[in-house]
Amino acid sequence: MKNYQELLRQARDGNRSAFAELVRRFSDMASAVAVQRLRDHAMAEDAVQEAFLAAWLHLSGLRDPDSFPAWLRSIVVRSCLRILRANGLQVATARLDDLEDIPGDDLDPVEHFARFQTRDAVLAFLASLSGVYREAAVQRYLLGRSYEEISLALGAPVGTIKRRLHETRDRMMRAVAGQHRQTIRVGYLPISDHLLPMVAHQRHDQATFHICLRKFLSWTQLAKALVNESLDAAMLMAPLAMVLHNRGLPLRWVMDGHHEGSAITVHSSIARNLTGNPGRALTRNLGGAALGLPHPLSTHGMLLRTMLGFGQTGGSGPFRAVYMNPSSMQRPLAKGELDGFFCAEPWGLLAEAAGTGRIMIRSRDLTPDHVCCILAVRDDFARSNPELLASYVNLLHAAADYVYARPQESAAIQSRYTGVDRDVAAFVLDRGFVSFHDLSPDRSRAAGVMNLALQAGILETPCDLDSLLPPGAN
Repeated sequence: MKNYQELLRQARDGNRSAFAELVRRFSDMASAVAVQRLRDHAMAEDAVQEAFLAAWLHLSGLRDPDSFPAWLRSIVVRSCLRILRANGLQVATARLDDLEDIPGDDLDPVEHFARFQTRDAVLAFLASLSGVYREAAVQRYLLGRSYEEISLALGAPVGTIKRRLHETRDRMMRAVAGQHRQTIRVGYLPISDHLLPMVAHQRHDQATFHICLRKFLSWTQLAKALVNESLDAAMLMAPLAMVLHNRGLPLRWVMDGHHEGSAITVHSSIARNLTGNPGRALTRNLGGAALGLPHPLSTHGMLLRTMLGFGQTGGSGPFRAVYMNPSSMQRPLAKGELDGFFCAEPWGLLAEAAGTGRIMIRSRDLTPDHVCCILAVRDDFARSNPELLASYVNLLHAAADYVYARPQESAAIQSRYTGVDRDVAAFVLDRGFVSFHDLSPDRSRAAGVMNLALQAGILETPCDLDSLLPPGAN
């Protein structure tokens, strides 16, 4: 068996198989570090994936092969810190204990700020605290540490830590009550397709209204938040939005979120046997294969069934769909539990970097300029807040202009909000894998999505486009 130093030398020469073996050998160590830092297995998995990709991209900067374990560990830690900075509000909210000794308080302060303030405002408030109060609040609310851990770190009794945090809670609650403005709550996933809400949030000064931007790891969680009124709007796959609309959730298709942006990735062992036209090769060889898809009502399943003929007359027979979060598809592909997956970038690029998969065909090659995600807004919110919604849509259009004018800065924003390595985000933008051109709602494009969804069996009945699209849509 080759030692890791030799594998590293081969990987630095471009040998993806050697790097894949490094990933296999060091994945347990990297996962342990990430879980210890994040205390959330799903986010830890994201951190590890991003860390290995960053390692692959920066191997040339490692001069001493013997230092690879420590070097990789440092990359994992940095990846965890990026994810904490991007998701501190959500991480903290999920890990906060119920504080029943404060009556009449249904939401902890971090959740209040998640609704009414920006992440920057939270950090500004914490920065205003005195040293011991600030340190306790950061460790508890942003890092999710227990009272006992904070007590040990600060050398103060647990009771003292609790009292300090309770005082901080009250101050934060009062700050929120005095700063409430009109707010739009928007959900997104950590994918390249959803860059515009990130850029809009980063560049908005929050002076006229607040944007509460919430990251979700799965389409199911995102859709549920829209249904239960935890969100006002979401970047949602068009077929999913149509189904929700048909099932009684009045939505507005306010603008296209992006066009194109996804790819079919297959296990590297399968890819070696696929020759010729990628589409025909896939349909010849992947009938019955286990393919990861992000949701039963996804654009991806729709395109597989209609554009490649899977499950249709003359096709190769139905594939076996395995539904999971896009960020969770890497590991089962590496283990051979998936034969491939179809989802948004950067997950296909991550699989290629790890040597476990190969991108065979992009969604734009199946249907050029196709709609995937849209900004879906609850109808009740749209009716009650027309000016606020119009202002937010204008911000998103301005964000699209910014992405094309400043791709490197936009990639840095994506990295900050998602934890995705900046170089990866920039690569997606540079290659034009996702398009942010011509995003105004178009009736013919919407009708095209609806017809494909009907053909794929995702939609049972046609969607009322007159009620879904805004008045005057072309």
